[in-house]
This record gives sequence, C-alpha cells and structure tokens, in this order.
Amino acid sequence: MIGGMSARRLTTVAVTVAALAGCGTTPAHPPAARPDVSIPAIGSASPSLTPTRVPAPAPTCDAAGVALSVGEVDAAMGLRAVGVTLRNCGTTVYTLNGYPDIAVLDAEQRPLDVAVLDGTANVATIERYDGVRPKRLDVPPGGTAVAVLVWRNLTTDAATVAKGEYISVAAAPGQARHTLTLSTDPGNTGKMGVSPWVAG
Repeated sequence: MIGGMSARRLTTVAVTVAALAGCGTTPAHPPAARPDVSIPAIGSASPSLTPTRVPAPAPTCDAAGVALSVGEVDAAMGLRAVGVTLRNCGTTVYTLNGYPDIAVLDAEQRPLDVAVLDGTANVATIERYDGVRPKRLDVPPGGTAVAVLVWRNLTTDAATVAKGEYISVAAAPGQARHTLTLSTDPGNTGKMGVSPWVAG
C-alpha cells in the first residue's frame, strides 16, 4: 500500500488520466466550410494525388449581396467532397430554395463535359444529405448557407479524363456567377452531385 492506495488502484487512475488527456488533442479545423459527410467504402478506384491546395482569393460580394466560397476537399478511397458556402454580405434577407448552379471549368476557365446533378445520391450515399429536399431558406445579413459537392475519381479511359481547376457557381440558375478556384478530378465519370442549400 502507498499512502492507503493499492498499486492496482494507482494503475487504474493513471490509465484514466492518460485517456482523458488524449481527448484534448483533436486538431482544429480551418474556418472554411467543411462537408459533414460519412464516406462509404468504395470497391476500387484509380490512385490519385490529393488535389493541389491553391490559395483562394477573398470572396467578392456581388450586386445581389451574395459572396460564394469553397472549403478544402475531403478525399477518401476515390470519393471527393467539398463544402460550398454562401454568405449574405448584403443588407436584406436573401432567400434560397434549391440547389447551387455549378459548372466545372478547366485551367483556361472553359467548361468541361461534366454534369453537376441535383442530389448527392447521384454519386454516393451520404447520411446527412440522403433524401434531403430543397426548402425555402431565408439567409439574414451576415448569415450563411452551405451545400456539398461530391464526385468520384474513377478512370477507365485516359483519353477522356476530365480535370478541373475552377468551378463557376451561382446561388441559383439565372443568378450572378462566381468563378472559384477548385481542383477537381472526376476522371471520366462525367458527373458530380450537389446537395441543396441548407442552413450554415
């Protein structure tokens, strides 16, 4: 006995303290929007480097009072996901009811033959967004809304591989477009999926 405490009890206390200390070591996420996704296991996918991180310019506020930006790409087993954030930089409420309008561009900012389909289920089952339907969303001045863009990196024909360096995004079809720096590697799948806008 040591000070009335057995060696076995001391060992138990030491293990408990060590476990609690490990709980405070989670690395902080950057402030940019990150997609809240559960990545399913993928059977097979061609190896690919993680998309290059390019410093993004500060989001610009358009005439409608909207600023758009993208976060960092989360990549696992050939499935990619990135958050798209809309910030109301105006002085009145901005109303959304649908999906972002997104086109994929190459290094010269020319459109690529990649369809961005409404709904992430067109690419993968993601728990948070499975079955989510568009609904009216009133974003107050200073408020945000987010969507997630997903794609698979699969290549079966090197001659038709698509590699994007930018995306052109509008809050909705017919709205002002913003060109954002984003490296994408959908291979020759020819498609991506995007969730509807949800509260940020």
